[in-house]
Amino acid sequence: MSKRRRGIFKGIVLYFLKSRPLSGYELLKELNRLSSGRYTPSPGTLYPLLSYLEAEGLIESREAYVGRRRKKIYALTPQGEEYLARLMEDEEFIELLKTLESGRAGGDLMTAIRDELAYIDEVFDEVENGDVEVLREMLDLLRRLEEKVEARLKKAQGG
Repeated sequence: MSKRRRGIFKGIVLYFLKSRPLSGYELLKELNRLSSGRYTPSPGTLYPLLSYLEAEGLIESREAYVGRRRKKIYALTPQGEEYLARLMEDEEFIELLKTLESGRAGGDLMTAIRDELAYIDEVFDEVENGDVEVLREMLDLLRRLEEKVEARLKKAQGG
């Protein structure tokens, strides 16, 4: 995907939920399967997205028990179906789905990192300007990531 557009990651999750309700874990497995293991977002990326989609009314969740374990099952709402229907008219989104379904999705580490950062950028655009606590938390997370990258770079350069 050469250009990034808001809503692409939302659309992929909605696309998976089109066929049947799934848990977050099942969504991760489905993404992994469909991309032949080349792209699986982290739970730290997927679960905030699911919360966001639910807050937007595009999906709904219910709790289910598997043995003693409780898990959330996510399903499309009518509003989510409408949103997905509009996306299914977008050529870029259709091409992305075809790429995923063909197993040709790019699979190196930098591609995965870029995809994660593109998602974070999309989420950032959704943060209300006045939500100081969310912005502080995001800044803290980004600073920790920066520190990790700098430490590994220093180690890799022999310093």
